[in-house]
Amino acid sequence: MEQLSDAVLHHSLTALRGWDQDGLRIPRVSINFSEVELRNPRLVDRLKWDLDRFGLPASRLGVEVLETVIAESPDGIIARNISALARIGCRIDLDDFGTGHASIGALRRVTVHRLKIDRSFVTRIDRSEDQRRMLAAILGLADRLGLETVAEGVESSGEHALLAQLGCDHAQGFGIARPMPAPQLAEWARAHALNIAAAQKLGRSNG
Repeated sequence: MEQLSDAVLHHSLTALRGWDQDGLRIPRVSINFSEVELRNPRLVDRLKWDLDRFGLPASRLGVEVLETVIAESPDGIIARNISALARIGCRIDLDDFGTGHASIGALRRVTVHRLKIDRSFVTRIDRSEDQRRMLAAILGLADRLGLETVAEGVESSGEHALLAQLGCDHAQGFGIARPMPAPQLAEWARAHALNIAAAQKLGRSNG
């Protein structure tokens, strides 16, 4: 698992540095760590060394932690590692939020910057009033806790539009883009930025 994590981290930081050199603005890459990795007392030092080797600040790296890990281990080495990563500047995402039953107390004991809302709460929100109420409740909780939100598994323009109306900060899913190789992402990101600029220009002209 540690070797796999090292490979993922290396490829992620390599891609981020390459996008920087190409003049492409990608604010951050995020990686997942398992519970075993989060128990490693050398984790923070290892990440600091890798970031320094690539010449990147810690703020360019997001760390995704499953909600089940927080729910089951709100104290101890895992909590200390997560808080230490946050202190050096990494952004901490709570992944698959809503499936792990983490208490508000656990969220307060562990530094978290953003909730990644599980796709089970996102699917069909444009067709189900119950889904919309549940998602609105989660977004309200995040707002009161001062946390950003990202909706997982967005697959339609209807879901995407309703998420924006409800105040969700970010979205990810096949409705936006499918997984792709790093070189292809650079081309997609440029085209996506042009599409957004065109939409904003059209909105201003209609306003």
